[in-house]
Amino acid sequence: MKLGKVERWSLRYFLLKSWVGFWHNNIFYRKIIILNKENIPRDKHLIFTINHQNSLMDALALLYALRWKQPVFLARSDIFKKNFIARLLFFVKILPIYRIRDGFDSLKNNDAVFLKTIEVIKNGRGLALLPEGSHEGIHRLRQLKKGFARIAFQTEEANEFKLNIKIVPVGLDYDNYERFRSRLILNFGKAIPVSDFYDQYKESPVKAINSLKAHLWEKLHPLIVHIESDEFYDLINELRYIYRYRMLEQLPDSGDGKELISDQATVRILSECEKEDRSLLLPLKEKVATYLDKLKSIGISNKYVEKGRSSIVNLVFSLLALIITFPVFLYGFINNYIPFRIAVSIGNNVEDPQFISSFKFGLSRILSPLFHIIQSVIVGLLVSWPIAGIYFVSLLPAALAAYYWYEKLQEIKGCLKLCRLNRSEKSGFTEILDLHREIIRDTDEIVKRFK
Repeated sequence: MKLGKVERWSLRYFLLKSWVGFWHNNIFYRKIIILNKENIPRDKHLIFTINHQNSLMDALALLYALRWKQPVFLARSDIFKKNFIARLLFFVKILPIYRIRDGFDSLKNNDAVFLKTIEVIKNGRGLALLPEGSHEGIHRLRQLKKGFARIAFQTEEANEFKLNIKIVPVGLDYDNYERFRSRLILNFGKAIPVSDFYDQYKESPVKAINSLKAHLWEKLHPLIVHIESDEFYDLINELRYIYRYRMLEQLPDSGDGKELISDQATVRILSECEKEDRSLLLPLKEKVATYLDKLKSIGISNKYVEKGRSSIVNLVFSLLALIITFPVFLYGFINNYIPFRIAVSIGNNVEDPQFISSFKFGLSRILSPLFHIIQSVIVGLLVSWPIAGIYFVSLLPAALAAYYWYEKLQEIKGCLKLCRLNRSEKSGFTEILDLHREIIRDTDEIVKRFK
């Protein structure tokens, strides 16, 4: 199998990356936050290692954080079986990595891949790996594979240990794996010089590889939300949202990364509590489960409880604003519904949940401009081409405006449900508020003790 010239800078790839990147950075995600980018060394010889939670979106996150770079990624070999797909993957700078499960004879193909990775690193393109080996939708750094360490050491060995390769840990945090217009955080850690392990490698390659793997794990897991507990995973994961506003009050302002820092602090304290006195978490686990069940039964989320009772005046003004802007929503909805619905419907029916956002992203990027062009041509033929041009330019902003309008409608509906519960079933409303207060109070006590 020819591996192509992935180590070379490509104009066609740059144009494709720019076209896809506009959608990734401005449309699909509501906000992308990049933390500690200054930790990326200016050295040419870099290996980026990323935690793997969300399939293709993990690779795209790094790709667009690096902007002008054209890093090369490694992926499992089974997706390269068809020649057309293989050529396409080589074009987008992805190389196969062969495993024993692919057949023992196939492992010899890694020799050619290894030689290609040497060229990639030497040419300063940057090599990107997902060292967990597979994706899983949990907020936890799993055990790392040895591949990145083998590549680093063998590349150095092949170049007489003169390249000074550095490994850059990259942590990703999604506030929602599947949802359109969600938030993404990339957190770059301090680079790890492979040279720190040269002496050990020369004595025992196996020990050096294991040492580097363990060292990367220690540097990578503080960059993400890492929930190690199995027994209390769901509790800790829910509490980091429920308790977030309280934790933010206790932390110094940390700018764009404040939500990640808040969640990490909550997870760290609750994990410490589990180790020292897990009995404190058992009643809290029951309360949180009851609280979430009650919210689910009336169809609202925790954020509406945190806001408290919305005044009738605020709701009236919010509804009035939606009524006034309804024509904008209707225009955006009618002109964008079909491509959006196709992407969401197909994405939601993907068997592997971690591929849902990848399908939504890819399909929406292809279908939206395609439908916009077809619709604009029809307008041009029926009305005029200048009008068609104006119409085409308006479609994407109208789609975002319609989505924003719909989100505001859902917020108002949530507030109205809470108000209706307050009026029709006072005891049920009070019970939810009391549960929320108890959860915050209990968590406060844990935070005071283990902070």
